Amino acid sequence: MKDTIPHNDHNPADEAASASRPAQWTIRFKTWRKRVMSDFVFMIVLAVIVGFLAGVATHIFRWLIGFVSGFFLPHIRQDSPNWWLILTPVCGFVITGFFTRNIIRTNLMHGAAQLMGDLRKKAYRLRRNITFSPVIGGSITLGFGGSAGAEGPIAYTGAAIGSNVGQLFGLKPEMLKVLIGCGAAAGISGIFMSPIGGMLFTVELLRMSLGTISFIAVLLSCLVSYGVVFMLHGCTLHNPYTPIETLSPSLYCPVILLGVFCGFYSLYYSSVINCMDSIYKRIKNPLLRNTIGGLAVGTALMLFPSLYGAGYEVIGNVIHGNYDAIYNGSLLKLFDLGKLGLIAAAIGILLIKCFATGSTNSSGGVAGDFAPTLFSGCIAGFLFATMSNQYLGTEFPVGIFAFLGMAGLMSGAIEAPLMTVFIVRDLGLSYEYILPICLCSFTSYLTVKGMSRLAGFDQRMILHLKWFIHKYEFHNGTK
Repeated sequence: MKDTIPHNDHNPADEAASASRPAQWTIRFKTWRKRVMSDFVFMIVLAVIVGFLAGVATHIFRWLIGFVSGFFLPHIRQDSPNWWLILTPVCGFVITGFFTRNIIRTNLMHGAAQLMGDLRKKAYRLRRNITFSPVIGGSITLGFGGSAGAEGPIAYTGAAIGSNVGQLFGLKPEMLKVLIGCGAAAGISGIFMSPIGGMLFTVELLRMSLGTISFIAVLLSCLVSYGVVFMLHGCTLHNPYTPIETLSPSLYCPVILLGVFCGFYSLYYSSVINCMDSIYKRIKNPLLRNTIGGLAVGTALMLFPSLYGAGYEVIGNVIHGNYDAIYNGSLLKLFDLGKLGLIAAAIGILLIKCFATGSTNSSGGVAGDFAPTLFSGCIAGFLFATMSNQYLGTEFPVGIFAFLGMAGLMSGAIEAPLMTVFIVRDLGLSYEYILPICLCSFTSYLTVKGMSRLAGFDQRMILHLKWFIHKYEFHNGTK
């Protein structure tokens, strides 16, 4: 999924000035450090510090989201529509917009994309307020019902922690870049409880080439962050999404078909997300943009309250067989439609989830793009298996297909198949599903790539055809 958003401005003159005036204690520390430890050991020590701080920030972020959403989630009725949900995201987006524009004066939308832009511009000295502001903005956005994820803000926060720790010790830009990767990877590792997934985030999305030292540093940061979050949460995992059913190898072919289905849906999902980003960019008044985006998300929540926040609880219910969680509190609950109601709700959610996520991330909210693909993939897998069982007479395990659908959509929409495999595997807490996860993930990814290339080929053919028509009309005097 391609993100084209404005990045934060960095003043090169200020950076050069700050870099050219190191503090006296920094000079003395460098002299002492070179006497007692090598660059490798020093980088490992800093990686551990960054991983620890990112893990603490992740735990605080999770707690804040739960604290804010705790004011609203208990009041959502399960058996009738919740009209008040229309206004909740509006309040959240307006507050977040005021916070980012007038208090910290920093653009925090699309945190992962912002970070990629900073790395492309070699702006390694990230602002100090980014070490905490994405956590505050993301807590407000998601707590008030923003239909997105927490990984974008925490990755940006972790990267800023790494950058500022490096700046504190007067590191060179090359070492700052490594610490930025350590912090971002540690944030992803802590939020998804997936150390390998966090490390692969730096490779597949941040496009960082990891040498021996940087590889060890990033992996160590991820492991430390994972351990910190695990211990602070009482030595228990947040999201045990292990399917309760078993998957026979005879169903691997349908898993491949699920990957193709997720690939085609990923194209729709990504197109809508990019379209929403373009639409909201045209709204110049920030308050109006916040309000319109909040109303769009609020309308989606009123239709399907399961779209509230990242949707991890709904994912767990669907994987474990509680399918009513998909449409509890929705307008469809007013009608006794049985299994047809579940199918209609799943189709409706798949159609509007990308609009809700695009509105959350592009109208002023501070959130991420990864968790929505996990939620949508879960619903896509549920829909694929349920419709097949209902109308084709198959006996697919719905919970497992919902679990595998997460890998299919995340891989297709984010276009990071390796990271996806390890994140989804760690969410499932079992290597038993590693092969079907890989099948679904890479099938979806190849489907997206194949269709994108085909679309590009068709576009080139149309351009060539228009050129030949123009030449023919010109030579025949028809123009």
